Amino acid sequence: MLVSYLTDHNKRVTPNVTRNLILSTFVLGLSVFTYGFETTVISTTQAMTPFETKFGELLPGQNKIGFTSAKLSYLNSLPLITYAVGVVLGAQVGERWGRKVVLIGMNIVCIIGCLICITSTSYNQMLAGRMVVYIHVGIEAWLVPMLQAELVPAAVRGTFVAFYAFDHIFAGLISSIVTNFTSKIQNDNCWLIPFGLCFVWPVLTLLLAFLVPESPRWLVRKGRYEEAVKSLRYLNGAEPDYPAEDEAKLLLDAKRTLHGVIASFLSQATGQSFASNYGTVFIKSIGVFDPFTATMIKRVLLVLGTAIVIFFVDMTGRRPMFFAAGTLTMLSLMTMGGLGMVSNPSRSVKEGIVAMSMMFPATYFPSFGANLLVVKSEICHIKLRDKSTMVFFTVSNLANFVVTFTLPFLLNEPAWLGSKVGFIFGGIAIIGLFWGVFWMPELSNKTLEDIDEMFEAGVPAWHTRNWKPARHAEPSKLEDPETTSEKDILERNNRLAASAM
Repeated sequence: MLVSYLTDHNKRVTPNVTRNLILSTFVLGLSVFTYGFETTVISTTQAMTPFETKFGELLPGQNKIGFTSAKLSYLNSLPLITYAVGVVLGAQVGERWGRKVVLIGMNIVCIIGCLICITSTSYNQMLAGRMVVYIHVGIEAWLVPMLQAELVPAAVRGTFVAFYAFDHIFAGLISSIVTNFTSKIQNDNCWLIPFGLCFVWPVLTLLLAFLVPESPRWLVRKGRYEEAVKSLRYLNGAEPDYPAEDEAKLLLDAKRTLHGVIASFLSQATGQSFASNYGTVFIKSIGVFDPFTATMIKRVLLVLGTAIVIFFVDMTGRRPMFFAAGTLTMLSLMTMGGLGMVSNPSRSVKEGIVAMSMMFPATYFPSFGANLLVVKSEICHIKLRDKSTMVFFTVSNLANFVVTFTLPFLLNEPAWLGSKVGFIFGGIAIIGLFWGVFWMPELSNKTLEDIDEMFEAGVPAWHTRNWKPARHAEPSKLEDPETTSEKDILERNNRLAASAM
């Protein structure tokens, strides 16, 4: 009943955005909030003394309780195995039963995982709970960017998909503020309170899930044409004569597939796990700054970095932002590695290392983070979006697992590289910038159907910014909510039919 009312009384907020579209993406953002909040909770609470006392052990030769490199590695890397399970599970369920079922199911899984974590009395139970939560994270990583790209018009697609990263980072900021305050508590409440708050976001998402429609592109592929029309009318039907049926017809014309495996690899291999999973522990080991305050400041910088993507990625384009922020990312990593070469470092050198470790994630998101996430969400062939997205996140997860698993052994025993790991990730960033010059396409202000045509034409990456489609000279109706006449639509369909002969 409420959905029917919202459909009949939809309002256009901007020429490309309606109220119902905002409501849908808001609910998806609540689901993403869980990921960002929980990730920061575990990365900060694992540095809290009561948490170490409850789940850690007496460290050999150090006369203190904490986590060995192995247990720290397991706590942060083994959940990535269930993350991969989540990606595969989400893709299989989403292809067969649709995106809406996946959205509801993954948040139920998240609640179960949070319950296991907050009732933990041993290291193994905490690890198990975190692994269950990461099933949700894997499903969510597969679902949300792809579904947002399928629902949102081309003119603002980059902005809306970038909100995926913003929600994640903003949740991390809120989480770091919470843990900064609870870190002063000298009992188990210091970590129980943050873990308890992890229940809020999946519960809210389940209560508001009815506001998210099924993907019209998925419905068309499954032959459920009338339902696709209803979905389009709910999202974009702000005018009484909105031609939703014509839009649904235009979704049948897409061809081509291309995957973003390299982009998926670079998004993890440039060291985001160093900042997200081990940042607080690393800063604590430097010993010149309160790690929880530093994490909170770093999260503020991350929010600013993702805000840059949201407000400018469609304005400047994907490539210019990638090169500018990517260069800063590489320089911050190399500088951090160089400072780590100093023997018997002074306090100022240590402060420089901490500063670079905080600058790196802020520049990472406009380059190898949220920016490449937008590219990956756009680059799939429409008919193969489920399978392509599963491949992307499988590659991303494998790279993330390798980095997350090996980092404790690189930072501490046996390698004892410390901040010199910046050389490793900085070197990979250089390779990523080289890849961007020759192979990263510019996809801003192009419909998903136009992107199909561009790759069919074999346009070089450095020419994609100014490329204009031949068959799709005007945006598809799904991508541009401004209505056109029935004559325009018929003429366009005739051109498409002729080109396919």
